[in-house]
Amino acid sequence: MKSIDDALQLSQVYGQKLWEPGIVLVEFVFSVVWQLLEASLHDEGLLDHTTENKPIWLCRSHDMDIDGHDITGEKKTEDVEGFQKKNTAMAIEIIAEFLQHKMTSRILSLVHWNMPSYWKSFVHQTQLLVSNSPILRNLRNNTVDSLMSLTENIHAVVSHEFKIKSKVRTKEVICGGSPMSFAAQSSGDSWSALWLPIDLILEDALDGGQVAAFSAIEIITGLVKTLHVVNGTMWHSTFLGLWVAALRLVQRVGTVPTKRERDSKEGPIPRLDTCMCMLLSITTLVVTCIIEEEEGQLIEEAEHSPTTSKGTEKPALGKCRGELITSLQLLGDYESLLTPPQPVLEEANQAAAKAILFLSGNPVGSGYMEYTNGLPIKYYFFLAAEFVLLTDRYASMILLLPQMGLPVNIQNLLDASAYLWPGYVSECSNQIPCSISNHVPGWSSLMEGSQLTPELVNVLVATPACRQLNFMDFDVSLAEIEKIYEIAINGSDEDKISAATIMCGASLGRGWNVQELTLLFITKLLSPIDPPNYSGAESHLISQAAFLNVLLLGISSVDCVHIFSLHGLVPLLAAGLMLISEVFGSRVPDASGTVAAGEKLTHWEVFSNAFTLLLRFWRFDRLPVEQVRSDATAPTFGSLLSPECLLLVRNSKLASLGRTAKDQKMLKRWSNILSFPADPVFMDFFPKLNYWYRKHQESMASTRSGLVPGGPVHRIVDALLSMMFSKVSNGAEPSTPTTSGNNCSSGLAFDDALKVPAWDILEAIPFVLDASLTSCAYGKLSTRDLATGLKDLADFLPASLVTIASYFSAEVTRGVWKPALMNGTDWPSPASNLSLVQQEIKNILVDFNVPSLDIDGKSPPTLPLPLAAFVSLTITYKLDKATERFLALIAPTVTALASACPWPSLPIVTSLWVQKVKRWSNYFVLSASSTVFHHNRDSVVQLLKSCFTSTLGLGSACIYNNGGVGALLGHGLVPQISDGIFPVAPGILYLRVYRSIGDIALLIEEIVPILMLSVRDIASDLSKGGIRKSKKTKFGIKYGQVSLARSMARVEHAALLGASLVWISGGPKFVQYLISETLPYWFLSTSMLEQGGGESGVMVAMLKGYALAFFVFLSISFSWGIDNSHQPKRLTKVIGLHMEFLESALNKTTSMRCHSATWEAYVSWFVSLMVSRAPSWIQEADEDLLKRLSKGLRRMDEHELALRLLEIGGIRVMGAAAEMIIEFKRT
Repeated sequence: MKSIDDALQLSQVYGQKLWEPGIVLVEFVFSVVWQLLEASLHDEGLLDHTTENKPIWLCRSHDMDIDGHDITGEKKTEDVEGFQKKNTAMAIEIIAEFLQHKMTSRILSLVHWNMPSYWKSFVHQTQLLVSNSPILRNLRNNTVDSLMSLTENIHAVVSHEFKIKSKVRTKEVICGGSPMSFAAQSSGDSWSALWLPIDLILEDALDGGQVAAFSAIEIITGLVKTLHVVNGTMWHSTFLGLWVAALRLVQRVGTVPTKRERDSKEGPIPRLDTCMCMLLSITTLVVTCIIEEEEGQLIEEAEHSPTTSKGTEKPALGKCRGELITSLQLLGDYESLLTPPQPVLEEANQAAAKAILFLSGNPVGSGYMEYTNGLPIKYYFFLAAEFVLLTDRYASMILLLPQMGLPVNIQNLLDASAYLWPGYVSECSNQIPCSISNHVPGWSSLMEGSQLTPELVNVLVATPACRQLNFMDFDVSLAEIEKIYEIAINGSDEDKISAATIMCGASLGRGWNVQELTLLFITKLLSPIDPPNYSGAESHLISQAAFLNVLLLGISSVDCVHIFSLHGLVPLLAAGLMLISEVFGSRVPDASGTVAAGEKLTHWEVFSNAFTLLLRFWRFDRLPVEQVRSDATAPTFGSLLSPECLLLVRNSKLASLGRTAKDQKMLKRWSNILSFPADPVFMDFFPKLNYWYRKHQESMASTRSGLVPGGPVHRIVDALLSMMFSKVSNGAEPSTPTTSGNNCSSGLAFDDALKVPAWDILEAIPFVLDASLTSCAYGKLSTRDLATGLKDLADFLPASLVTIASYFSAEVTRGVWKPALMNGTDWPSPASNLSLVQQEIKNILVDFNVPSLDIDGKSPPTLPLPLAAFVSLTITYKLDKATERFLALIAPTVTALASACPWPSLPIVTSLWVQKVKRWSNYFVLSASSTVFHHNRDSVVQLLKSCFTSTLGLGSACIYNNGGVGALLGHGLVPQISDGIFPVAPGILYLRVYRSIGDIALLIEEIVPILMLSVRDIASDLSKGGIRKSKKTKFGIKYGQVSLARSMARVEHAALLGASLVWISGGPKFVQYLISETLPYWFLSTSMLEQGGGESGVMVAMLKGYALAFFVFLSISFSWGIDNSHQPKRLTKVIGLHMEFLESALNKTTSMRCHSATWEAYVSWFVSLMVSRAPSWIQEADEDLLKRLSKGLRRMDEHELALRLLEIGGIRVMGAAAEMIIEFKRT
């Protein structure tokens, strides 16, 4: 081998120092073919000698040890030229023979897989020959066609030459193609089930109970790309699956039946603004990212391709653009999803008005349009119209309107021709909207230089940027938002406040085409830096108090926080909030500005608004049991568990921003005036906040240290107690709680003691709460006075709610307080509707066979004293928009505490809230039902089983026996809230309760048995009436094969559901535990030994193995992706460990206790999925492991699979693959 290499200089050409026989053989065969190709090009004068495409072999032929006759200088005759042409033709035919021969084509395919750069150069030279060679054109036509097709599709040619040997007859159906391909060609529930994970992740992302650490755009983009590969569908079908899933989400959330609930802006109901953000901002950004990634890869490949030279045109656009248009047009087939929800009819009619004016050929006026309901429009064209604006922005292009005289740019993702699609506007509607007023100011007035008058500000707050009829392109809407941002930076104090108000208005909530930029601008405004020439003694933020407060209040709603979270901007926003909290919390409560109507704004108000918003970004009140759960899981969207975590994510994002091609494209989409400092930020930069956080952690973990008498904290504590209970009197004996030590002697002293920074107040509050709760426990303070005092404290400093929540959480966990009797005398009584709440919880759970927990009606209801006090405080708040941000802060704490307490604590809390806000009783009852799953292990198992049976349509008793996504998710959460309690879809219930499951590891332990049970039920449906022999029809299809393929599709749907639930619930940590612990135990456990005779038993066992393989493959794919250019280290470790397990079993070092058909089906299909769908996983595996696993597969008679494993395993095992090819040829 060394001699051959020295003679042909193979190691120098290919840069390899490996002299294995197989590798030298591959390089030799490829070198022969390549030399023939270069010689043919040289003979015809077609060889490219540029630096990029310099020939490899001709320049080396003089250095090789090859004998030859030098004919340079001899006179060429016509006979010599004729011989030369014959030689060239013969060389071309020999090349074709090499590519067509079974063995040599397989050997050459190894170059395609493992030496891609050399293969690309070879393909380029082949294209040059095919395009320009007159000799080739004179050959047989099939030679010309086959030469190019064989070169470009060498991997496809190979797949037809080697057939998988199967030992099980029924396996032939499976090997003929994945059932996913069968389902992908179907319609209805089968096709819809392919995209089930998208429906689940969208529904899970809509739950705003926990702020996400990662952008929903990134998570969903990775999922969509994975499903595209796994399902083997065209991109238009993948995009269509995404659109349909998003539309179903809107339908579930947007179908609020009553006008009162449609118009209501209060309460815990899922918000339509967030849902529309998911449809028209998040999902469209997902598609945009996929298109940009494809075209970025094409550009990068072209830059490194030998066919590209300086000055050449850029490569053609990717296929995804055309696939996008096809997907939007196909949405017309989904009539039931296309009706706009009532709250967004105005926007839908607005899109219709644009189209009508465009189709009419009339110029668009400059006025603002008031729309009426009734313009006929299909919802998906409203989606298309918004997508035109959005994607033009993200591709840096303009929506073109021919009548405006704009030049046509062929690179538009969508242009105005979308308005001409059939059905965009009903043909019977040819009238132009008449409600156009040229006298109402709008964005056009702003851009023309109008001042921000109150009238104009009101219009701009209510109207998203680029929503007026004359502004149809993103460049204009970008200029509008930039204009507002520049005013917010450089305008007068009054104009700055107006700009902040506009920025937080409709452009943020419903300006979907500019929503991301609006969020970025707000984040930047709330992350102020010191002016260049600022030299003041105090922070420059003090003078901006009113401006900052408007921004803080403008984004404090549940919807806005959720939208920031979906876009992944919470970590960036948090750093600014920390700075604002640090500065304003260090000031005494003096007036720092003037707001509307001359009302004074204090430093404490700004601090409270910034601090409470910051604290909503992570679970500051997390209980110890939740800490254990978080150590075992890593949810899909991640969790922000501390301020350090927020800053670490922020620093990581900004440090890497712009380093990758993806980030560079994203930065080009952003405004030129927008930038974020890359300098890292740490908790040490905020000493006051850092000190509070350390004290907070200490108080959650242990009891507080004693209060030093006479110290500054002591004085503040006494002043706060006097302020809270100044009106309390009980005859001659005061019942006001006090601390031991000196007391302030007058109200003036109290006032002076409280004129301190807010951070000092927060430090004293735990001692205040301890004294108050102790007085109440010993009867010195009435429960009513305690609740009133707590409310006065929260009103005095709203930021104190943070400390109140954490204090009560810690005290409930310690369990040292006596129970509070909820009898209506000492504490509020839930007795009037507690039994009704219990019955409604049973009604919710009864259809899932979930056992409910009974409430002892004889014993009076009780709650732990700290929880009773906390609940009494919460019910003093009104459920309205003004208090929404405070309830959003403390409500999760109340729910978590009540769930962690003994049953029936949460039903008691629910009953108290139902008495206060009866119109939301159904929502509270649904939330209370989650505590059953926290306390009862069997209920979790039953709910999981219900998810599978409903999705697969199994069991005659199942209320959702039609199966599919609709059965799993039903009509969503909103109809249950608005239309009364009735059976809730199991998927909706699971997504709302999985975070409250105490023993979350139960999911992993039970998911495999439940999946196997589902496969058995599917197989029993298949075998009803006996298994018939396959009968071939005139179309070549066998009845038996079709029925088995349909069952296989249902098996894959079961695996798809299981993998989705595991991934969403626990993320990569769960999947790693599944691979390393659960799955080996299942295969090795003696309890898993199954007995099954006959063809039916073998088929069931085989289906179980196939389901497990698909389930495991999907779980890994969802967690770490398939097409990673930089494979995560954890993925490499997980795949390596599992392949070690497979190899040990195949080579008889480990004995399996399951059915042999189950094990063989699992191994063959898991490896097949890796080979066909995720080759990058194999390329990172250990060389020796791949060879041993290939050997084990051959023992199992999976020869083709063993070879394919080595073929794509990289250059390290290419020699072994070549030797196996030769061995196959011999046999």
